[in-house]
Amino acid sequence: MKIKVLIAASLTLPAAHLPSYAQDTLQYKLRLTVPLVDYPQLTDLPQRYVSMDQSLEYARGMYELSFGGIEALGNAIVRPKSPRKKIWNGVLQYGMTLGFSRFASELPIPLGEWAHEEFHRTVLGVNGIASKNGNWFPNRWDGTVYGITDASLSALKQTNPNALLYAYTAGVQSEVLLNKRIVVEDFYKRRTLSKGALVLYNAWYVHNYFRFSTSPESDSAKVWSPTFESPLETQRDFAGADLTAWAYDMFNPETAFTERTKFKGGEGVNRRVGFSELSKEAQTFLLRQKKLSLLNYLNPAIFMINRIRLGRGVAFTFFAQYAPTHFGNSISLIVPVQAGSRDLLFGAHRYNNRDHGYYGIELGVANHRFTDKWYADLTLQGWQQPESFLKQEHLTGGAVHARLFHTIGKGFSAYVALNGKTRGWEMGSPYLAANLSARFGMRIEVY
Repeated sequence: MKIKVLIAASLTLPAAHLPSYAQDTLQYKLRLTVPLVDYPQLTDLPQRYVSMDQSLEYARGMYELSFGGIEALGNAIVRPKSPRKKIWNGVLQYGMTLGFSRFASELPIPLGEWAHEEFHRTVLGVNGIASKNGNWFPNRWDGTVYGITDASLSALKQTNPNALLYAYTAGVQSEVLLNKRIVVEDFYKRRTLSKGALVLYNAWYVHNYFRFSTSPESDSAKVWSPTFESPLETQRDFAGADLTAWAYDMFNPETAFTERTKFKGGEGVNRRVGFSELSKEAQTFLLRQKKLSLLNYLNPAIFMINRIRLGRGVAFTFFAQYAPTHFGNSISLIVPVQAGSRDLLFGAHRYNNRDHGYYGIELGVANHRFTDKWYADLTLQGWQQPESFLKQEHLTGGAVHARLFHTIGKGFSAYVALNGKTRGWEMGSPYLAANLSARFGMRIEVY
């Protein structure tokens, strides 16, 4: 009986904080953003496909479509016609979406693991290193980024160590950024099915990766993995365990990439780094990052609380985010707000290297309508960031993102976007240098 009461409370609590259906102009079943052109990123990539934004949105779109099918199946199994059945329908759908997020995300199609590898590839690509996605059905299904020589990685570490460190950390940044886009957009536009289970899975994925990287499992993987990997260096994953490789190279910037242990029974070096190989300082740092990654669980959307009302016409939500970066880490508090017809965004960021911390802010307005057919998003960021992990120098800069939509027909829009940034790191951009980009795409809404 107590279990039933707890389940009922957890599922009815969100409803107490949400406006009624009558107060929402639309209740979306799904909303797809399809970026078609991303210049100059697509021309900068040796592989010519896909950009960082495209990979994230294609994966998000696949989750949207899949969750739509799960919603229909859940409603067929338990029809939500009474308060009691609505509760059990919610429990069933949360369990089904959690199971899909946990196990289907690793399929070799545009879902979480595929986007994770594409984020690695995009950072490598804009720095002149072509690669292949090892979680893509025309290639293979093993969660790797391959097709890269030791010489290429060695040259990148020597000439642009920040880029190599960014390539290591970009993978888990895909899960963090996906959560941000899901939570913010589902706050602004109410959905028939919550994606709280996917938000939970992404938070778990990042923390679990740190758990693996700080355990003896990472040492075991270095020993037994060569027996399953190709003797050809171009067929092996570029990093092995991303986070131990990141910690190793961050704390040993002067150590050549080729000084790692030799690959047993094949060409080149063993790219995998075990936790025990790290210095005591690096181990302590990595263990602290594991604890900080728990911040990603600080998100009401995990519990299907997508909106908290303050009064008539005013609502907000909040969530914390942690992400490893080439200079150390980024810790953020994001607060989307609805005030009347305005969709606003406020963010505070702290950027830390080994010894110093700096701050940034983020301000945004979304879905701002000029006419029935034209609306726009605008986001501004300002920051001071460490230039690298070990040095005291920092960068001052920011970014501007503007996106203009034109409604072509019911549920169908086209958009153009301009994105500019100064030097520095911005999650979702593979460039550490200043960059100006233009995008074009479509948006499809079903309600």
